[in-house]
Amino acid sequence: MDSSEYIKNRIQTLTQDSEDIRRQADTTNDFDTWSGLKLILHSAAVNMYTTVLENQEFFEDLYYIDALAGSGVSTHDQSGSCFLGSPVIAAKVAEEPFRKMFLIEKNKNKADALRQRLRYVFENHSDTKEPHEWEVIAGDANKEICNVKKEINRISRPKNRGYNYYCFIDNQELNVKWSTIRELAPRPYGDLLVNLPTASGIGRNATQDPVPEKLNDFYCQDLNNTNVPENNIRPRMKQLYRECLAELDRPVQKVTNVDANVGSYEYDLVYATRETDGGSSYIEVIDYVKELIENVHAGDVNNILEVLENNQSQINQYIPERDIDDKLPESSDKDDSQSSLTDFGS
Repeated sequence: MDSSEYIKNRIQTLTQDSEDIRRQADTTNDFDTWSGLKLILHSAAVNMYTTVLENQEFFEDLYYIDALAGSGVSTHDQSGSCFLGSPVIAAKVAEEPFRKMFLIEKNKNKADALRQRLRYVFENHSDTKEPHEWEVIAGDANKEICNVKKEINRISRPKNRGYNYYCFIDNQELNVKWSTIRELAPRPYGDLLVNLPTASGIGRNATQDPVPEKLNDFYCQDLNNTNVPENNIRPRMKQLYRECLAELDRPVQKVTNVDANVGSYEYDLVYATRETDGGSSYIEVIDYVKELIENVHAGDVNNILEVLENNQSQINQYIPERDIDDKLPESSDKDDSQSSLTDFGS
């Protein structure tokens, strides 16, 4: 598959069967135009994660964790568009079925809707890789992640099976505390895709004196004792969060910025994984998708919506000029010497 087709397939996953899946429950999430771009990166990350680890005998059990899972479908009021949520996308794009999917949603109505939709998807959509087990957990991720970690260990450790996780944390505000992320890393091994609410959650609170407790809880340090600039504060706050991730043995990071240029709407997607002695093809694919997203977010609202709705002519103008054909993995001989996603490649 060439690079442009790979990108188009990732975008297609956002809307494929979405109206059919939407009809299975009444509750949906609200969809903001710029927020949909993160789902493209999420689709690529899950697809690459499961493709790469499928070629590794060491990792027999792969887990998916969605800390803020939603209802399974989002709707855009102004356009009437309907997009799949992150858990459904993950199930559809996975190349290797997950050992278990843990889907945490605090809102009970959304959790019920997600459970109903996923049950329908797994029973009626043959393109979906149904996991061996899946669970929708109606609760607060800050309380439930500890139980998820225990469950992963309970399943895999007694059998001495190698295991790894992919965790998507789609913060809208300062939802998932640092203490929660620390529960997951550095052990067990796994990769994180974290949505940083750079403007609404972080930038707005970082300028207060003293720094609010909720922002301190979001970081690995007391920000009142940190040198935070009075102006242009967002880049520094982003860097601080990356430093926190690096301290948890996740120093290999790729950051995708989406800025609507309206002051209060900006977010950053931080993909964080371990550093190894191997190659970096996986991260190069993430970087390629990052470039596409940052190209798209510079367009106007209508163009962004057309891209998200899989308008091929609109997509073509945003695809990066370089290609990564040689970086896209193929299913091949397994290599049990690989121990991390970034081991894959040249």
